[in-house]
Amino acid sequence: MKETKYGIIYAPTVNVGDDIQTLAGINFLKSKGIHKYEFVNRESLNDYDGDEINLVMNGWFMYDFDKFPPSKKIKPIWISFHVWFGELITKHKEYFKTQPPIGCRDQATVELFKQHGIDAYFTGCLTLAFDKHTEKGDKKYLVDINTECNYIPDFDMDMKQFGDFKIVEHDTFKKGYSDIEKRMQLANEFIDNYKKASLVVTSRLHCALPCRAFGTDCIFMHKGYESDPRFRGLEGVLNGATEYHKNTSPSEGELEKIQKFFKSYEI
Repeated sequence: MKETKYGIIYAPTVNVGDDIQTLAGINFLKSKGIHKYEFVNRESLNDYDGDEINLVMNGWFMYDFDKFPPSKKIKPIWISFHVWFGELITKHKEYFKTQPPIGCRDQATVELFKQHGIDAYFTGCLTLAFDKHTEKGDKKYLVDINTECNYIPDFDMDMKQFGDFKIVEHDTFKKGYSDIEKRMQLANEFIDNYKKASLVVTSRLHCALPCRAFGTDCIFMHKGYESDPRFRGLEGVLNGATEYHKNTSPSEGELEKIQKFFKSYEI
């Protein structure tokens, strides 16, 4: 009997947040008793020519629409899927209509699919399925708040209040850097810091969501909190705002609902 193969998406971008989502895909498979997997590049899905593979399709999709849909050797596991450019759906609408219902990371992606008559539902982000970490240290992290990242708006605030925080930026790689072992090593270092932190203040979605899963106190703030489609449906978990605030935990029951779904999901 031929062995069933599984795969994990990775993306050779500048942003370690994409690698944190790759780690979340690995964690998800392991939670289902699957410990063998291959990495598949998000930006070259239709180039895949290995053995038939069941691929966890979580994360942000994508830059090169011509590299979609996936190769016929890829059987997608549609969970925690986010579409940033609606053109991906309009260009490949007929392909999506041949697929099972699409499990989406956010409500905005669900609505994009439904506008085109494609069945979709909200799953939340797989980074919320990391295990809780009860042992906390005394380190505090300020993650991409008024850093040099040009696509995250700055805040008008007194930065002196964060004098005892370590400043962290998620844009750490050169674009196209594809040493997957080193990418995973660095991403693991990031989440190890977050799971042990006493407090994290961030504008990064894939810092805040893992912190929620780890049970780490985290303040999420983003100028686009009320308008950015990536946050739609996740507001109860993020419990964020457009300016600095004091909410360090999710709204009651919101995280547990999403985690319950991931635990019950059958591959």
